Amino acid sequence: AQPMSVVEDEGFRRLLEYLEPRYSLPSRKYFSETALPELYKKVCEHISKEIKDVKSMSFTTDIWSSAVCPMSLLSLTVHWLDVSCTRCDAMLQAKNFHGSHTSDTISAAIKEMLDQWHIPLNKVHVILRDNASNMKKAMDNMGVRSLGCFAHTLQLVVNEGLLSQRSVSDAIAIGRQIVGHFKHSPLAYLRLQDIQLQMQMQPKRLQQDVKTRWNSTYLMIQSLLEQKRVLGAYFADNDLPSTLTANQWALLEKTSIVLAPFEELTRKVSSATASTADVIPAVTVLKRILAKEGDADTGIKAMKKTLLEAVNRRFDSVEDELLYALATLLDPRYKDR
Repeated sequence: AQPMSVVEDEGFRRLLEYLEPRYSLPSRKYFSETALPELYKKVCEHISKEIKDVKSMSFTTDIWSSAVCPMSLLSLTVHWLDVSCTRCDAMLQAKNFHGSHTSDTISAAIKEMLDQWHIPLNKVHVILRDNASNMKKAMDNMGVRSLGCFAHTLQLVVNEGLLSQRSVSDAIAIGRQIVGHFKHSPLAYLRLQDIQLQMQMQPKRLQQDVKTRWNSTYLMIQSLLEQKRVLGAYFADNDLPSTLTANQWALLEKTSIVLAPFEELTRKVSSATASTADVIPAVTVLKRILAKEGDADTGIKAMKKTLLEAVNRRFDSVEDELLYALATLLDPRYKDR
């Protein structure tokens, strides 16, 4: 993919002129002021036609900012079933969100977007939002039902568990330092890559964890465990800011096993085919896994206990939520479970 400005590039213009002298290359202004607005209009007309007779729709909304643009954006996506009961969805809008993120401004902005698409509030079945209090209050102000993001809550549970046991959090902190060393030193990474090739391994970067990215701590631990032999060989001839002891490596392995169900569930509930019917079964499975004790729990018992307590606390009312309960009861996948 290329930016629209490519049509103004002298080399690109000469190439097209050589390939087809009769072709008149449209200007950047044509694409930005004519072609794209016309395409946008066609897409809007198509979506409006698709949802016109839909009696009930669900929505997802979020406030986010782009890495390449400092402005805040409020997005709204619609989900519905067509006449053949096929799940459909469409991104309705991502608008520049000015001002403070109060519940009143959020509800007013979402109401404005719904009005632009001629969607009355009585057609709104439920809106999936993040867990911030201003978002919850905004939905209450609009008088619509809403649910918090299940994946976000799962990650809050994971964060509590990782911080609960000092030995585990220390091991993760050292792992983070090791990954950061290779991330910020191209020379160190090239040396690591040479060792990977010598060991007949596919060159692979270590995964940096990011607080706002779901599952990233689990993925970082996995990448460290995969490269354990490589890191050992690297440390034999090169310096590292910190190194992991044998006990800390064992802790990371056990932590990875405990976090694996959280990673799998986060991926599943973040997919396009996920539904509210998955929430109650997922919480039930997590409770059973975390409550099960074994000899392999040595060193991470406090973390497992905290994870279980966090799951119980954050999802204590999940079976009392009518939307979750009905969705699970009506889902044929869970009829015989």
